[in-house]
Amino acid sequence: MSKQHITEQQERWEETIRVPLDLEGFHIVKQEVGSEKPIRVEIIAKTTSAVCPRCQRQSRKIHDCRARVKRDVRLGGYEVKMVLWKRRFRCFACRRPFTEEDQACGSRRRTTTRLREAIGQQACRQPVAHVAKAFGVAKSFAQDCFEQEVKKGLKTHGVELDETQPLETPTYLGLDEFSRRKGHRYDTIVPDVKNHQVLAIGSGRKLVDVQKILERLRDPDAVLAVSMDMSASYRPAVQLCLPKAQIVVDHFHVIQHVMKGFRKVLSSFAHKTESKALLEGKQYLFLKAEEDLTQEQTQERQQIADHLPDLMQAWELKEALRSWYAKATEATAEAELDAWIAQVQQDGPPALRKTLSAFRHWRKEILAFFSLRISNGFVEGKNNRTKTIMRQGYGFSNREHLRWRILFGEIS
Repeated sequence: MSKQHITEQQERWEETIRVPLDLEGFHIVKQEVGSEKPIRVEIIAKTTSAVCPRCQRQSRKIHDCRARVKRDVRLGGYEVKMVLWKRRFRCFACRRPFTEEDQACGSRRRTTTRLREAIGQQACRQPVAHVAKAFGVAKSFAQDCFEQEVKKGLKTHGVELDETQPLETPTYLGLDEFSRRKGHRYDTIVPDVKNHQVLAIGSGRKLVDVQKILERLRDPDAVLAVSMDMSASYRPAVQLCLPKAQIVVDHFHVIQHVMKGFRKVLSSFAHKTESKALLEGKQYLFLKAEEDLTQEQTQERQQIADHLPDLMQAWELKEALRSWYAKATEATAEAELDAWIAQVQQDGPPALRKTLSAFRHWRKEILAFFSLRISNGFVEGKNNRTKTIMRQGYGFSNREHLRWRILFGEIS
């Protein structure tokens, strides 16, 4: 080797950082680092013997050694080609050769286990097509890595992927829906609202769909309460499958129901000629909660209210309901609710009075909140995260993959 070549090689090694191989049971035989070519690392197992797969006896006689090129995770942006020297041993009992097990990659695999895990973990957070392009692999291969990573993670935490398997029964259950395709396809999410864990995701939101999920609970009588929205299909399903459970209407959904009526009131004022100019660009002053407004915004809202007393009255009724949820106790809740309903019937605008039908049909379930104090806040957060997953994936036509991502998000 010429002195010039030796000098160039030394300069190249001085510009590199040597890192551990981090593959237990192997040691490096040779490594080459080029400026443009992939990093090439030759490795061989540290063991001096192997077990014959036929007779299960140890053998130390090496028959031959063959090189197998594997692909490993990138290092500093450089592609890594790992050359694994696989040995074949000769069994003295069987008189036949056999190949040692591949602990780094697995049988008949051209990539290392850690590379497949890296691709799978990345695919759990990003669309599979993006991950495949970033790692320079086929989309189908990235999809396989994703599925293997999800199945391994869920199995480790005892989460069943089979939608027919029995479910562990929590004390407090939740029910909510999310749309996979708005107006067309919905799924039902069932969380343990006390321990903040998603138990199952069922297809559909109709009575028969919810009933199928609830029938999977191992001990239905152990459920003390179910938090849900004012769904026409959820209540009969719970009454049928969980007769001992108390239904609690989530306070967030009750407030949102009244807010819809208030928005209609606000919209009617915003379209009137005499009040349109006053409310243009200022509607948020009435939509925000009172405690979220600054002092200047409160004064500005009051100036508008001086000209629109009917709108201010509707706003005060809306805020009174929020104050009721914040301050009422189990002993005072019913009487205060009746007083609020009477006030809305007397002074409220028509759009706000229409919202009172929910308080007639769901009175018992709404008041149950004050004795149990459970809500669907956790599952609402999960629904927001689900929407983010769907946006990142430009929507999911494969329902199974979306369900896996939601369940995997609980343990990742």
